[in-house]
Amino acid sequence: MGLGAQDDFNYALRFVNSTGVRTPTMLWDPSFTTWREYGITRNSSMILLNSDLTEGTESLNGFSDSQQQRILDQLEQFS
Repeated sequence: MGLGAQDDFNYALRFVNSTGVRTPTMLWDPSFTTWREYGITRNSSMILLNSDLTEGTESLNGFSDSQQQRILDQLEQFS
């Protein structure tokens, strides 16, 4: 699960649709409560969480084609 927040939900949906992200699932939280809980300190950062939200990866900064392999490598820890 990825974690994201923006000014509105439609912006988050446009991001998901424009990037084609299907996995990991994006969690949208406009309150930033989950950001604080998991130590995310800036926009364009993310962590990957397991399905029961009890384990996360190190912070990943940015979302680009070059990050895809790093994201996949970190997802393997949950397999």
